[in-house]
Amino acid sequence: MSEKKFIFGSKEWFDAFVQVLNNDPDYNNAAKNWEDPLTLVVTDLPEPVKKHFQAEKIVVRMDLYHGQCRAYEFLKDPEEKPASITLTGSYATMKKIALGNLGPTTAIMTGQLKARGNVFKLIANAGASAAFVNALKKVPTEFLA
Repeated sequence: MSEKKFIFGSKEWFDAFVQVLNNDPDYNNAAKNWEDPLTLVVTDLPEPVKKHFQAEKIVVRMDLYHGQCRAYEFLKDPEEKPASITLTGSYATMKKIALGNLGPTTAIMTGQLKARGNVFKLIANAGASAAFVNALKKVPTEFLA
């Protein structure tokens, strides 16, 4: 029997991601001093994704604190509940990052991923960022496009 896959960006996918993140010793250790919420914004959704989510973009605010994600929520717009850091990228960019084909630092440096807010903190915590992305890659993911 094959492993259940979760549709990237769905509530089920985020439930699985938070579970992986909270049980990942590498992330827990690397992010032990992190105390800031983070908002992820996925833009330029391909047609099948827009149709599935009935939305133009996916916006999720994650409450990250000392190596744990205490909660997350879907928002209509990142300004609804501003976070100290907002990462915005196209669906194609997020897919490359989730598959491990593009590193988040490279994505930011090349403008494929836009970071807004306390970007210095993000760079200073590169280990936590890398562990966050490694946890992301562990979620059994299905991409609709």
